[in-house]
Amino acid sequence: MYRKQETPPKLPKEVPKPKEPTREPEVRPPTVEVPKVPMPVKGVPTRSHRGYFIKSSCAEFFRAIERGKVLYAGDDLKGYGWVVMVEQEDGYITVYTRAERVFVKKGESVKKGQVLGKVGKQGQDCGIGFELRLKDGSPINFELVKE
Repeated sequence: MYRKQETPPKLPKEVPKPKEPTREPEVRPPTVEVPKVPMPVKGVPTRSHRGYFIKSSCAEFFRAIERGKVLYAGDDLKGYGWVVMVEQEDGYITVYTRAERVFVKKGESVKKGQVLGKVGKQGQDCGIGFELRLKDGSPINFELVKE
């Protein structure tokens, strides 16, 4: 018996490369710029839950970091001592707490560098609490820088 010999299949001249899987573009979280804010008083800042406590000499006075208008100046917020809130021209609200005395009143316009009050005490340390907030009052993360 005669058997027909099978011929191997012909290969194409060029073998196509397998396609690489398509990659989805890398998704990165949006970068949020952390505002850099000048120190309102000479001292040593320590991060707190909403901002900083700036430990200073008991004889120091704290100053406005930007031009703005006083939204609040008083001592009826329990546990905060005298408080000053300034709406800055750039839209941020600066909050200064734990003051011994304040020298401004609600509605007053303040200039950058103007003395707002005298530092107070928190425990055994003199200084002030300092926060930066949005117009809606929510606190934001920021970084203090020495000028």
